[in-house]
Amino acid sequence: MERDERYEVSSDGRVVIGQPVTLSSQERKAMIEKMFSINGWKYTILEEITSAHYHIKLVNDNLGITKTFHLYHGNVRKEDPERNREEKKIQLGTENDPRTHMDDALILGFYVYENKDSLSDTVVVAWPIEEEKNYPANPSLRVNMRTDIQVAKNTGYYVDKVTGKNLVVFRPEFIYYYIENYKNLQYSSALAVHPGKSNGTGVSEMDSQGERLTTGCNVLLYGVPGSGKSWTIEHEYCKQGSVVERLVFHPDYTYSDFIGQILPAVEEDGQVSYKFTPGPFTNILREAYNNPGKEYILIIEEINRGNAPAIFGEVFQLLDRKVEIRDIDDDGYPIGTSEYGITNMNIAEEMYGKERKADKVRIPSNLSIIGTMNTSDQNVFTLDTAFQRRWDMRLIENDFANVDPTLADAEILDTTVTWRNFCVEINKIVVGNSARMTSAEDKRLGAYFVHLRDLEFNDAMGDLKIYDALRKKESKGTLTDDEKTQIAIIRDAIRQNRKFPEKVIKYLWDDAFKFNREVIFEVTEYQSLEQVIRAFMYAQGLDRFKVFKDNVKDAFTGEDEE
Repeated sequence: MERDERYEVSSDGRVVIGQPVTLSSQERKAMIEKMFSINGWKYTILEEITSAHYHIKLVNDNLGITKTFHLYHGNVRKEDPERNREEKKIQLGTENDPRTHMDDALILGFYVYENKDSLSDTVVVAWPIEEEKNYPANPSLRVNMRTDIQVAKNTGYYVDKVTGKNLVVFRPEFIYYYIENYKNLQYSSALAVHPGKSNGTGVSEMDSQGERLTTGCNVLLYGVPGSGKSWTIEHEYCKQGSVVERLVFHPDYTYSDFIGQILPAVEEDGQVSYKFTPGPFTNILREAYNNPGKEYILIIEEINRGNAPAIFGEVFQLLDRKVEIRDIDDDGYPIGTSEYGITNMNIAEEMYGKERKADKVRIPSNLSIIGTMNTSDQNVFTLDTAFQRRWDMRLIENDFANVDPTLADAEILDTTVTWRNFCVEINKIVVGNSARMTSAEDKRLGAYFVHLRDLEFNDAMGDLKIYDALRKKESKGTLTDDEKTQIAIIRDAIRQNRKFPEKVIKYLWDDAFKFNREVIFEVTEYQSLEQVIRAFMYAQGLDRFKVFKDNVKDAFTGEDEE
């Protein structure tokens, strides 16, 4: 090895022999600004006190957070060759003493080897401030390439609690995780935890109770169509700052779609290789694992429209969550983590990196899985008891107690009947029809079965007899320009006014009362859905409901109370 050569860490995480590279003061300044400006943060230098000491401000408008720090920084550069060729150091200069800002000071060193312009090839080293150290004497703050830099390069984040130096070494994308946790990591005697570093037992040290959120759970929301399952998720489970991934199961959805699959990839030289392409579950698992302080939520809509046990495969076992911290024989994982791990080298490599692909995979405690299921569709794919017991089941009650009055009290077209009255009275009949219909309560109309726009009336439709006359002239090609405009306006109005009968009345005819339509419909007069919808559209006001039997119509119009 030549005198100027050192042990370095390459871009692919190997220890190599090479010539060390350092950043100029301007290059380091640009690197710092780039690092502190990721993920929606804004970075400002309030004062450049020296070339190695900045007073900085960090703002995240999305989270409403503002922080200020005194940043002491330098290049991680070569140590004397006679000392240790694996060691590097920074020196802050005699004019910089971080002890004057103990409560809000950071000491960061920047290591680059092959690419000075790329943030992805940078490793950041953070040193604690030591009261007894004589900073005005410009001491060397040292770091080891093999035991510190290489580990952080490959795993993303490393805390050296073994040597007593309390170094934190990480890739730049973890800077805000470091800022949130540096006082516990560098000034606490307790064993610190960090993402991506195994403690040798297959347990990630990141997964301690004190560092990772413990919001993880499995929840299955079920109820009638339109009862408000998706609304409940958005308003009760998805908090500001949560990272949400949403997908839908369907009959053709498979394990490969959900977890991932081996697919061919063409290299630049034309060679074909086969690589694992992660699916949405593996992707969010990786992101949640690497961001322990952030809440992640995977939403699976219509979970029973696909073969859920087959789609989950062996991941099914991960749904068992840890519910308590045991006094003895504990595995070190926080509440909300998978109780049992599985061996899946493809997922493990995505989560932990190639060096740890043999490690057990677990759902981290900051990832929740929330599914929705329409009870009226339970016959699509049945969820067996073994699957359901691994979820917190929650019935979303179908009532108008918390429904926006704008929707609940909206009138159906020009009928003066509110959606609330119509829905409640029809549902009473549905439930009362249980003797003649299996699982009748699952056929009820949900409070959110329709949108407000489905109830709005466009009065430009007018009397449809006029429309019929215009259509006859249209077929003969004798429409005037004014009549062409008029028929276009009427058609727009018809499309709007057909939304309610096409959605609600069609559901009652084709589904809820498919086998006993005579319970609510005047089937002696209207024998087909086409006749029902036509009669509804050609009538006006309350007369639109003449398609229903008199007792049904009277129930939601209130005419039987007079």
